[in-house]
Amino acid sequence: MELIISNDGSSDNTEIIAQKALAKNSLCGRVITHPRSGVNKAINRGINESSNEIVVVTGADGLFDENTIPHLITVLLSSNDIGAVSGDIVPMSKGNTIFSRSENAYRSIYGKICIWESKVHSTYCLNGAVVAFKKNASTSLNTKKGADDASMALSVIRNGYRCQYVPSAKFYEYVPYKFNEQRRQKIRRATRLMEATFFNRDVMSSKYGKFGMLIFPLRILMFFVVPTSFFVTILLWTIIIASIEIIYGIAFLAFITALVITGSVKTNLISSFIIYQAYLFLGLINMLRDVHVWEPAERD
Repeated sequence: MELIISNDGSSDNTEIIAQKALAKNSLCGRVITHPRSGVNKAINRGINESSNEIVVVTGADGLFDENTIPHLITVLLSSNDIGAVSGDIVPMSKGNTIFSRSENAYRSIYGKICIWESKVHSTYCLNGAVVAFKKNASTSLNTKKGADDASMALSVIRNGYRCQYVPSAKFYEYVPYKFNEQRRQKIRRATRLMEATFFNRDVMSSKYGKFGMLIFPLRILMFFVVPTSFFVTILLWTIIIASIEIIYGIAFLAFITALVITGSVKTNLISSFIIYQAYLFLGLINMLRDVHVWEPAERD
């Protein structure tokens, strides 16, 4: 096993700390440092530097236990047609707010979707926090467009392999509990995920089996059609109701707002659904910008 720390122009002492940790623990590995260029380039550099045929990519702001990587590798090697696997993110937060609650509700559904997709064929919304893949199954990531995890999964599927979700492989990650922090993180992730989906839209084809004919179309529906339809519907109903009586229109918007606020009292899917539709809708708008190097989300 070798450890490669791809240091994407960090402004702290990451390089020195990592080098000391490798030496102190007699670990085979090295640190490669480049000017800030974005996560996709950083991952490409790390993969190119690796010498093994199986690569595990993990984020810098989370933790996994001793079973995570063994569980991933076991599934990855269980079949020749499996090219990549991803673990399950367990959100942790230092504050109990509507925003941290919404993440918990979102993750409870997200995992079930990924498990179902894996049983049908493949899930391509891999959790970038912890992914393992066979080198010969993937190609270099697009450094300008798309989330690293989704882009990697789609390249694996294009090459004729499957991507599997492994719920027993846990990765523990602190999530933002303040609005501004979550907003920046979620809009960034939504934008990059939707970019990867849009620029690989030709995967919606019988050439890719059940993934191309069932799973991918459903994801397009989820990412593009549902959030747009949801907010257009709210706008139209507000206009229609307000045309009868302005106070009714205000009351309707107050009702929608109240549904969102219920998430601060108790975790529920309705509140989380509305919040995440907003992030997807804003991510869709944000796709018009050419941004591939993002400011990191703050962590308290």
